[in-house]
Amino acid sequence: QVLKNLVTKHQDDLECTTTSIEFLGMIYKVSPSIHHDLIDDWFKRVITYDLKISDAVVKKIANSNYEVSFSLAAQRFITQKDGSTLPIEINEPIQIGVFNKHPKNVNTHVQTLHLEAHQITTNEMEFKIVVDELPTHIAIDPFGTRLDDNRVDNVHAL
Repeated sequence: QVLKNLVTKHQDDLECTTTSIEFLGMIYKVSPSIHHDLIDDWFKRVITYDLKISDAVVKKIANSNYEVSFSLAAQRFITQKDGSTLPIEINEPIQIGVFNKHPKNVNTHVQTLHLEAHQITTNEMEFKIVVDELPTHIAIDPFGTRLDDNRVDNVHAL
C-alpha cells in the first residue's frame, strides 16, 4: 500500500523526486508505533543475528497431541562503520515454526503445524509448543527474515 501511494503521489513528476526518507515516513504512518524500532533496524542500521534451536524433544501428550520442548539461543548484533559488530539487546517478535518436513521443503500451509511470532527478549529461552500431529522439524526464523550467518542451526530435526 505504501509503494502504491508513493507511486500515485509522484506519477506526474517529470523527474524522480521521491526519497527514502519520504518512503520511511509513509511506512511509519501506516504501521503501529510498536514496530518503528524494528523498521529502523531494517532500513537504517545493519543488524545481524545468531539464532539457534537446540535440545528439542517431542513428547506425546493427551488428546493425540504432541508437545515440543526446546531451547532457543538468540543474539543480535549491530554493525559499526568499521565493519565490526557489537552485541545488542534483543526484544522483538521472531517466527518459530513446527513442521512435518524440513522448512525449506514446505510449500503449503498444511505442512506447517505451528507458525507464530514469539517475543524474543533474552539470549536464552525455553519454549513448549503443542501441535496436533507428530512433527519432524522445528525452526526459528524458518523463512529467513533475519540476517544470520549460520542458518543451519536455526532448524532442528526432531
